[in-house]
Amino acid sequence: MKLSNVFAMAGAMWRSERALVMPLAGLFYFLPSLALLLLLPGAPPPADPGSDAALDALLAYARDNAGAIISANVVQLVGAVILYTLFLAPGRPTLGETMSLAAARIVSFALASILVMAALTVSALLVVPALYLIGRFFLVGTVIAAERRTPVEAIARSIELTRGRGWWCFIAAAVPFLAGQVAVSVAGGFYSALVLAGVDSAVGHLFFNGLAALGSTFAWVLTLLVKIVVYRRLSSGT
Repeated sequence: MKLSNVFAMAGAMWRSERALVMPLAGLFYFLPSLALLLLLPGAPPPADPGSDAALDALLAYARDNAGAIISANVVQLVGAVILYTLFLAPGRPTLGETMSLAAARIVSFALASILVMAALTVSALLVVPALYLIGRFFLVGTVIAAERRTPVEAIARSIELTRGRGWWCFIAAAVPFLAGQVAVSVAGGFYSALVLAGVDSAVGHLFFNGLAALGSTFAWVLTLLVKIVVYRRLSSGT
Protein backbone atom coordinates (compact mmCIF):
# COMPACT_ATOMS: atom_id res chain seq x y z
CA MET A 1 0.00 0.00 0.00
CA LYS A 2 1.68 3.19 -1.18
CA LEU A 3 1.27 6.36 0.84
CA SER A 4 0.71 8.36 -2.34
CA ASN A 5 -2.18 6.09 -3.27
CA VAL A 6 -3.72 6.50 0.18
CA PHE A 7 -3.62 10.29 -0.07
CA ALA A 8 -5.02 10.10 -3.60
CA MET A 9 -7.93 7.98 -2.32
CA ALA A 10 -8.50 10.40 0.56
CA GLY A 11 -8.56 13.25 -1.96
CA ALA A 12 -11.08 11.38 -4.11
CA MET A 13 -13.27 10.82 -1.04
CA TRP A 14 -13.08 14.53 -0.25
CA ARG A 15 -14.14 15.50 -3.77
CA SER A 16 -17.09 13.14 -3.77
CA GLU A 17 -18.24 13.88 -0.21
CA ARG A 18 -17.22 17.50 0.37
CA ALA A 19 -20.81 18.76 0.37
CA LEU A 20 -21.33 16.66 3.50
CA VAL A 21 -17.87 16.87 5.05
CA MET A 22 -17.41 20.65 4.77
CA PRO A 23 -20.37 21.66 6.99
CA LEU A 24 -19.43 19.05 9.61
CA ALA A 25 -15.78 20.14 9.60
CA GLY A 26 -16.80 23.78 9.80
CA LEU A 27 -19.16 23.23 12.71
CA PHE A 28 -17.13 20.77 14.76
CA TYR A 29 -13.55 21.84 14.06
CA PHE A 30 -13.15 25.20 12.30
CA LEU A 31 -15.44 27.20 14.60
CA PRO A 32 -13.99 25.83 17.88
CA SER A 33 -10.45 26.37 16.55
CA LEU A 34 -11.22 29.93 15.48
CA ALA A 35 -12.90 30.66 18.81
CA LEU A 36 -9.78 29.56 20.71
CA LEU A 37 -7.54 31.69 18.50
CA LEU A 38 -9.73 34.76 18.84
CA LEU A 39 -10.74 34.52 22.49
CA LEU A 40 -7.79 33.03 24.34
CA PRO A 41 -4.73 35.14 25.14
CA GLY A 42 -1.57 34.06 23.36
CA ALA A 43 0.75 31.79 25.31
CA PRO A 44 3.62 33.85 26.77
CA PRO A 45 6.92 33.23 24.97
CA PRO A 46 9.32 31.34 27.26
CA ALA A 47 12.12 33.49 28.59
CA ASP A 48 14.36 30.44 28.90
CA PRO A 49 13.15 27.62 26.61
CA GLY A 50 13.57 24.16 28.12
CA SER A 51 13.90 25.44 31.66
CA ASP A 52 11.66 24.60 34.62
CA ALA A 53 10.36 28.17 34.56
CA ALA A 54 9.28 27.79 30.92
CA LEU A 55 7.50 24.53 31.75
CA ASP A 56 5.79 26.13 34.74
CA ALA A 57 4.61 29.03 32.56
CA LEU A 58 3.20 26.62 29.97
CA LEU A 59 1.41 24.57 32.63
CA ALA A 60 -0.01 27.74 34.18
CA TYR A 61 -1.32 28.88 30.80
CA ALA A 62 -2.95 25.48 30.20
CA ARG A 63 -4.48 25.50 33.69
CA ASP A 64 -5.87 29.02 33.34
CA ASN A 65 -7.48 28.21 29.99
CA ALA A 66 -8.33 24.56 30.60
CA GLY A 67 -12.10 25.05 30.40
CA ALA A 68 -12.06 26.57 26.92
CA ILE A 69 -9.42 24.17 25.60
CA ILE A 70 -11.19 21.06 26.89
CA SER A 71 -14.55 22.28 25.58
CA ALA A 72 -13.13 22.83 22.09
CA ASN A 73 -11.44 19.41 22.16
CA VAL A 74 -14.70 17.72 23.17
CA VAL A 75 -16.56 19.36 20.27
CA GLN A 76 -13.79 18.29 17.88
CA LEU A 77 -13.91 14.74 19.25
CA VAL A 78 -17.65 14.63 18.57
CA GLY A 79 -16.97 15.76 15.00
CA ALA A 80 -14.44 12.97 14.51
CA VAL A 81 -16.87 10.39 15.88
CA ILE A 82 -19.57 11.59 13.48
CA LEU A 83 -17.32 11.48 10.42
CA TYR A 84 -15.89 8.07 11.27
CA THR A 85 -19.36 6.68 11.89
CA LEU A 86 -20.76 8.21 8.72
CA PHE A 87 -18.20 6.47 6.52
CA LEU A 88 -17.48 3.29 8.46
CA ALA A 89 -20.69 2.15 10.15
CA PRO A 90 -22.24 -0.81 8.32
CA GLY A 91 -24.73 0.11 5.61
CA ARG A 92 -23.68 3.77 5.21
CA PRO A 93 -26.19 5.35 7.59
CA THR A 94 -28.02 8.59 6.89
CA LEU A 95 -26.84 11.71 8.70
CA GLY A 96 -29.65 11.33 11.25
CA GLU A 97 -28.77 7.69 11.86
CA THR A 98 -25.12 8.66 12.09
CA MET A 99 -25.84 11.17 14.86
CA SER A 100 -27.68 8.49 16.85
CA LEU A 101 -24.93 5.91 16.36
CA ALA A 102 -22.21 8.44 17.16
CA ALA A 103 -23.94 9.48 20.39
CA ALA A 104 -23.83 5.87 21.56
CA ARG A 105 -20.08 5.69 20.89
CA ILE A 106 -18.92 9.00 22.36
CA VAL A 107 -17.99 7.49 25.73
CA SER A 108 -15.92 4.73 24.08
CA PHE A 109 -14.13 7.30 21.92
CA ALA A 110 -13.43 9.53 24.92
CA LEU A 111 -12.09 6.67 27.05
CA ALA A 112 -9.96 5.38 24.17
CA SER A 113 -8.56 8.89 23.64
CA ILE A 114 -7.66 9.14 27.34
CA LEU A 115 -5.93 5.73 27.29
CA VAL A 116 -4.01 6.59 24.11
CA MET A 117 -2.92 9.99 25.48
CA ALA A 118 -1.80 8.37 28.74
CA ALA A 119 0.30 5.83 26.87
CA LEU A 120 1.82 8.52 24.64
CA THR A 121 2.55 10.76 27.63
CA VAL A 122 4.42 7.99 29.41
CA SER A 123 6.30 6.95 26.26
CA ALA A 124 7.18 10.59 25.51
CA LEU A 125 9.99 10.24 28.04
CA LEU A 126 11.67 8.35 25.20
CA VAL A 127 10.78 10.16 21.97
CA VAL A 128 11.17 7.30 19.48
CA PRO A 129 8.76 4.90 21.25
CA ALA A 130 6.16 7.68 21.45
CA LEU A 131 6.37 8.32 17.71
CA TYR A 132 6.09 4.62 16.99
CA LEU A 133 3.04 4.29 19.24
CA ILE A 134 1.33 7.09 17.31
CA GLY A 135 1.51 4.79 14.30
CA ARG A 136 0.29 1.73 16.18
CA PHE A 137 -2.68 3.67 17.65
CA PHE A 138 -3.50 5.17 14.25
CA LEU A 139 -6.76 3.25 13.75
CA VAL A 140 -8.28 3.23 17.24
CA GLY A 141 -11.08 5.64 16.36
CA THR A 142 -11.94 3.95 13.09
CA VAL A 143 -12.11 0.57 14.82
CA ILE A 144 -14.62 1.87 17.37
CA ALA A 145 -16.77 3.37 14.61
CA ALA A 146 -16.67 0.32 12.35
CA GLU A 147 -16.57 -2.57 14.79
CA ARG A 148 -18.24 -1.26 17.98
CA ARG A 149 -15.38 -2.46 20.19
CA THR A 150 -14.55 -1.34 23.72
CA PRO A 151 -11.67 1.14 24.12
CA VAL A 152 -9.19 -1.57 25.18
CA GLU A 153 -10.33 -3.89 22.38
CA ALA A 154 -10.05 -1.03 19.87
CA ILE A 155 -6.47 -0.30 20.93
CA ALA A 156 -5.58 -3.99 20.62
CA ARG A 157 -7.27 -4.18 17.22
CA SER A 158 -5.42 -1.09 15.98
CA ILE A 159 -2.13 -2.64 17.07
CA GLU A 160 -3.09 -5.82 15.24
CA LEU A 161 -4.05 -4.03 12.02
CA THR A 162 -0.90 -1.88 11.98
CA ARG A 163 1.50 -4.72 12.66
CA GLY A 164 4.55 -4.19 10.46
CA ARG A 165 3.29 -0.73 9.47
CA GLY A 166 3.90 1.30 12.64
CA TRP A 167 6.31 3.79 11.10
CA TRP A 168 4.32 3.89 7.86
CA CYS A 169 1.20 4.88 9.83
CA PHE A 170 3.19 7.46 11.79
CA ILE A 171 4.24 9.09 8.52
CA ALA A 172 0.63 8.99 7.32
CA ALA A 173 -0.35 10.87 10.49
CA ALA A 174 2.62 13.25 10.39
CA VAL A 175 2.14 14.52 6.82
CA PRO A 176 -1.28 16.17 7.38
CA PHE A 177 -0.21 17.40 10.82
CA LEU A 178 2.91 19.10 9.45
CA ALA A 179 0.95 20.58 6.53
CA GLY A 180 -1.49 22.08 8.99
CA GLN A 181 1.31 23.42 11.18
CA VAL A 182 2.94 25.08 8.19
CA ALA A 183 -0.34 26.78 7.28
CA VAL A 184 -0.83 27.97 10.86
CA SER A 185 2.77 29.22 11.08
CA VAL A 186 2.55 31.10 7.78
CA ALA A 187 -0.71 32.80 8.78
CA GLY A 188 0.69 33.65 12.21
CA GLY A 189 3.91 34.96 10.68
CA PHE A 190 2.10 37.33 8.33
CA TYR A 191 -0.09 38.62 11.15
CA SER A 192 2.91 39.14 13.45
CA ALA A 193 4.66 41.06 10.68
CA LEU A 194 1.65 43.35 10.31
CA VAL A 195 1.53 43.93 14.06
CA LEU A 196 5.22 44.82 14.13
CA ALA A 197 4.64 47.19 11.20
CA GLY A 198 1.87 48.89 13.13
CA VAL A 199 -0.87 47.80 10.71
CA ASP A 200 -2.83 45.72 13.21
CA SER A 201 -6.63 45.79 12.92
CA ALA A 202 -9.68 43.79 13.96
CA VAL A 203 -10.17 42.72 10.34
CA GLY A 204 -6.59 41.51 10.06
CA HIS A 205 -6.86 39.71 13.38
CA LEU A 206 -9.97 37.86 12.21
CA PHE A 207 -8.62 37.19 8.72
CA PHE A 208 -5.27 35.68 9.68
CA ASN A 209 -6.66 33.71 12.60
CA GLY A 210 -9.33 32.45 10.21
CA LEU A 211 -6.58 31.29 7.84
CA ALA A 212 -4.81 29.52 10.71
CA ALA A 213 -8.04 27.79 11.76
CA LEU A 214 -8.70 26.84 8.13
CA GLY A 215 -5.23 25.29 7.85
CA SER A 216 -5.67 23.22 10.99
CA THR A 217 -9.15 22.18 9.83
CA PHE A 218 -7.70 21.00 6.51
CA ALA A 219 -5.14 18.90 8.39
CA TRP A 220 -7.87 17.43 10.64
CA VAL A 221 -10.12 16.46 7.74
CA LEU A 222 -7.24 14.97 5.75
CA THR A 223 -6.10 12.95 8.76
CA LEU A 224 -9.59 11.51 9.31
CA LEU A 225 -10.04 10.62 5.63
CA VAL A 226 -6.61 8.98 5.49
CA LYS A 227 -7.44 6.91 8.57
CA ILE A 228 -10.73 5.83 6.99
CA VAL A 229 -8.95 4.78 3.79
CA VAL A 230 -6.20 2.93 5.69
CA TYR A 231 -8.69 1.15 7.93
CA ARG A 232 -10.74 -0.02 4.94
CA ARG A 233 -7.64 -1.35 3.19
CA LEU A 234 -6.04 -3.06 6.18
CA SER A 235 -9.26 -4.52 7.59
CA SER A 236 -10.02 -6.06 4.19
CA GLY A 237 -6.51 -7.45 3.88
CA THR A 238 -5.47 -5.19 1.02
